[in-house]
Amino acid sequence: MWNLFKHWILNNPLTVTLALFTSFNVYGLSFDSQSTRDSRLDNDPKHSLFSISYDNHFLSKNTSQRSEIFDLDEWVHGLKVDFQSRYYFNFIGVDVSLGSATYINNGIAQGSNTSSGSSGNNNVGIGQNQQPGTTAGNGDEQTFNYVSASYESLTGVLGDKIKTCNATPGVGCDSLPYSTSRERVDYLRQPQLGNSSVNEVSAITQAYTKMRFGSEQQPFHVRFGLQSLHLETFSTSGSYVLPSSVFGALVSTNVSGADVYYGRFNQYHERGSSQFIKPFTSYSQEQRVKYIDVLGTQYAFENGLVGQLEMGRAGNQLKKYFAKLYYLVDVVEGISLSLDGRAGLAQGKQAYGYYDWLSPLNQFFYVQYEDYKSRYYNVTAALHTQNSKLYFGINKTELADWGSGYFYDDQSAFNSTLALYKNYNHKNELAWVIGLDYDFSGIKLPGLNLGIHYARGKRPGEDIVLELDEKNTEQEVGGYIAYTLQSGLLEGLTLGWHFARWQGFENNENSSRFLLTYNLANF
Repeated sequence: MWNLFKHWILNNPLTVTLALFTSFNVYGLSFDSQSTRDSRLDNDPKHSLFSISYDNHFLSKNTSQRSEIFDLDEWVHGLKVDFQSRYYFNFIGVDVSLGSATYINNGIAQGSNTSSGSSGNNNVGIGQNQQPGTTAGNGDEQTFNYVSASYESLTGVLGDKIKTCNATPGVGCDSLPYSTSRERVDYLRQPQLGNSSVNEVSAITQAYTKMRFGSEQQPFHVRFGLQSLHLETFSTSGSYVLPSSVFGALVSTNVSGADVYYGRFNQYHERGSSQFIKPFTSYSQEQRVKYIDVLGTQYAFENGLVGQLEMGRAGNQLKKYFAKLYYLVDVVEGISLSLDGRAGLAQGKQAYGYYDWLSPLNQFFYVQYEDYKSRYYNVTAALHTQNSKLYFGINKTELADWGSGYFYDDQSAFNSTLALYKNYNHKNELAWVIGLDYDFSGIKLPGLNLGIHYARGKRPGEDIVLELDEKNTEQEVGGYIAYTLQSGLLEGLTLGWHFARWQGFENNENSSRFLLTYNLANF
């Protein structure tokens, strides 16, 4: 019965209708439209809510990775439908979100490779055309070869061989192991709309039942099904067009004034696929993650201090612990100061891996820790006025690179104020950021918002095995400008530009995102 129900939903004429709507090219640019649905289930609409929104997202990105250069221009738009029911019989309801996205421009990247000393450009479509180190896969997909090794082994004999190879490529590389594994080409680690030749996605992104018990003083909420999630250690991607989601149950209540929540999830829907749900896998993609558990609590003290604790685990492979303290105090009339302190700890067996390019061999390495442990500390102070926020933050990561996700393809964010265009979460990296957000309504320009920041991170000159040609500093300048129309026929339409320029190690990136979002209808 469940399989028949899923088949009916995914092939419903409404989904096809959404795809037809999004075939119209609306030439606009948009602001970030990430989901703001409350993950603690305390929203209580008095009436059912139904909305239709349009999003348009253009990304222009130039990336120089050692001797590889990639230019990516990707233009995507989509339509989203959200239904949020009231609680029928003051007990049960249902929320459903679905949408369709399609390319206006199919994201062709132009690439040139100079590592082999040859000249000329190669046309590179992400996952389409071949680059050095890659081989043909099934259909239109390409795969790259890689050597899999643990971090511990790279600090021993294998690491010495790599150093010798880097110093004398023609002589010292012969003793290195050749690749035995393959993976789909995705040089920029950029989630795509999928491998379909029509370059479009139509998907159910949320479909869950919600229930509530108890009184207003002692509420008890349950959410079960496919849902967006925004917790401290585990969250789904809001995306700019279609979000990702996870399948499972989330329960929340209030105990002696503290909000307490617990969730268990066992499958997910990725934002770039029409597939309904799929199982979690480990970073190495060699093991199944049967479930992800998250338990947390938040408490507001009488003096205004807010504390939060959360822990999560991905089966028996990875555990995370998170703590946060937030305090806001008035300095003088109209000016306040906030202090935000966060700490995180992650540990597990073969819990975290990453790819790195070994230029002498035109080869990727997949590196994973056999006994992974990482932690970070993050402190941020901000000065608030009625229309602005000036902030300064510091982050220190220790022991190993901090891995944001619980599973392969997890798009959770690094929970730090240094999670900017880059995360600044490398092993032993000390990073800081200074930024300003400003709302122009104070000077009679309502709807106009501006943000800008500068960040810099530095690692000590340690023995970085696979990154022998990298510097140990990185920095970026980034920000946004957005405007929401306040009146007229298109009232509520938001235009925005997000930009970033990053320099670090031997890589350089420039990124511009032009965004448009508009709520077509509310019922």
